[in-house]
Amino acid sequence: MTTLEDIARAHTGWIIWRSDVGRWWATRRGPVNLDAIRMGCAMTLDADDPESLAAALEAQAELLAACTADPATAG
Repeated sequence: MTTLEDIARAHTGWIIWRSDVGRWWATRRGPVNLDAIRMGCAMTLDADDPESLAAALEAQAELLAACTADPATAG
Protein backbone atom coordinates (compact mmCIF):
# COMPACT_ATOMS: atom_id res chain seq x y z
CA MET A 1 0.00 0.00 0.00
CA THR A 2 1.27 3.44 -0.95
CA THR A 3 1.35 5.98 1.90
CA LEU A 4 1.26 9.76 1.89
CA GLU A 5 4.88 9.75 3.01
CA ASP A 6 5.87 7.48 0.10
CA ILE A 7 4.27 9.85 -2.40
CA ALA A 8 5.76 12.96 -0.77
CA ARG A 9 9.23 11.40 -0.74
CA ALA A 10 9.02 10.47 -4.43
CA HIS A 11 7.52 13.81 -5.54
CA THR A 12 9.29 16.54 -3.60
CA GLY A 13 8.07 19.30 -5.90
CA TRP A 14 4.51 18.72 -4.70
CA ILE A 15 2.58 19.23 -1.47
CA ILE A 16 0.60 16.04 -0.81
CA TRP A 17 -2.40 15.68 1.50
CA ARG A 18 -5.55 13.71 2.11
CA SER A 19 -8.77 15.64 2.61
CA ASP A 20 -11.17 15.03 5.47
CA VAL A 21 -13.52 13.27 3.02
CA GLY A 22 -10.79 10.90 1.86
CA ARG A 23 -9.66 12.41 -1.47
CA TRP A 24 -5.95 12.49 -2.21
CA TRP A 25 -4.50 15.81 -3.42
CA ALA A 26 -1.22 17.24 -4.70
CA THR A 27 -0.34 20.88 -5.44
CA ARG A 28 2.91 22.00 -7.05
CA ARG A 29 5.34 23.89 -4.85
CA GLY A 30 6.38 26.23 -7.68
CA PRO A 31 5.08 27.76 -10.88
CA VAL A 32 4.58 26.03 -14.22
CA ASN A 33 5.11 27.99 -17.41
CA LEU A 34 2.30 28.55 -19.88
CA ASP A 35 3.71 26.12 -22.46
CA ALA A 36 3.73 23.33 -19.88
CA ILE A 37 0.13 24.12 -18.92
CA ARG A 38 -0.85 24.02 -22.60
CA MET A 39 0.73 20.55 -22.82
CA GLY A 40 -1.40 19.35 -19.92
CA CYS A 41 0.65 20.09 -16.82
CA ALA A 42 -1.54 20.87 -13.83
CA MET A 43 -0.96 22.90 -10.70
CA THR A 44 -3.23 20.68 -8.59
CA LEU A 45 -4.26 17.04 -8.91
CA ASP A 46 -6.73 14.88 -7.04
CA ALA A 47 -7.47 11.16 -6.96
CA ASP A 48 -9.60 8.56 -5.21
CA ASP A 49 -6.66 6.66 -3.73
CA PRO A 50 -2.91 7.00 -3.19
CA GLU A 51 -1.95 4.72 -6.06
CA SER A 52 -3.99 6.80 -8.51
CA LEU A 53 -2.44 10.01 -7.21
CA ALA A 54 1.07 8.55 -7.54
CA ALA A 55 0.28 7.52 -11.14
CA ALA A 56 -1.04 11.01 -11.93
CA LEU A 57 2.10 12.56 -10.47
CA GLU A 58 4.30 10.28 -12.59
CA ALA A 59 2.33 11.32 -15.68
CA GLN A 60 2.85 14.97 -14.76
CA ALA A 61 6.60 14.39 -14.41
CA GLU A 62 6.67 12.85 -17.90
CA LEU A 63 4.70 15.78 -19.36
CA LEU A 64 6.98 18.34 -17.77
CA ALA A 65 10.08 16.48 -18.98
CA ALA A 66 8.67 16.37 -22.52
CA CYS A 67 7.93 20.09 -22.40
CA THR A 68 11.41 21.03 -21.23
CA ALA A 69 13.00 18.69 -23.81
CA ASP A 70 10.96 20.10 -26.72
CA PRO A 71 12.90 23.01 -28.32
CA ALA A 72 9.67 24.38 -29.78
CA THR A 73 8.33 25.05 -26.27
CA ALA A 74 11.57 26.02 -24.56
CA GLY A 75 12.09 29.57 -23.34
